[in-house]
Amino acid sequence: MAATVVGCSLSACSTTGGAQTDTEPPAATVSASQDTRSAEDAQDVQDDSGSDTIIVALDKTATWNNGVKAHLSGFGRGTSGEYASPSGEAYLAFSVTLQNGSESPIDLTLVSLSCPDGAEEIFDTEAGFDGTPDAHLLPGKSQTWKTACAFPETARNAQIEITPADTSGSGWYRTAIFTGQVR
Repeated sequence: MAATVVGCSLSACSTTGGAQTDTEPPAATVSASQDTRSAEDAQDVQDDSGSDTIIVALDKTATWNNGVKAHLSGFGRGTSGEYASPSGEAYLAFSVTLQNGSESPIDLTLVSLSCPDGAEEIFDTEAGFDGTPDAHLLPGKSQTWKTACAFPETARNAQIEITPADTSGSGWYRTAIFTGQVR
């Protein structure tokens, strides 16, 4: 699995040489969910009961059996700056919120993220893409950070995978696969 450490905080997109500087990426629209359950079974939360993965729409929340939840929001597009890694790439930015409803701390530096189609995660200090919070998320607490993935301007289908780690010794959680359309 091509996973990278989740992270990055997005505060601005910057370019040099007289080009425009964006203080915030334009908002992307998350359209109809890819939720295939019937209307009466559809909910905002999808848990991992009986599956190796959790498949959830981009605008829904994944919940693991132990109470840990992940949610994506605030989608936007932009272009990475000159000193970014990678530089000059169109990206899809979004917020990741992890809520620890378990009884064990979660090491946020061990949370893995896989961008759409295995694309690279954008790291850009000038734009605030500084990596995942370097902290443990204690039980009952939540943490939100912004991240961005290389994502072509013409791309519409996004699939973002998140896997938290369990520091209590029982290993990795099941992977939450967020999927849907962005404009």
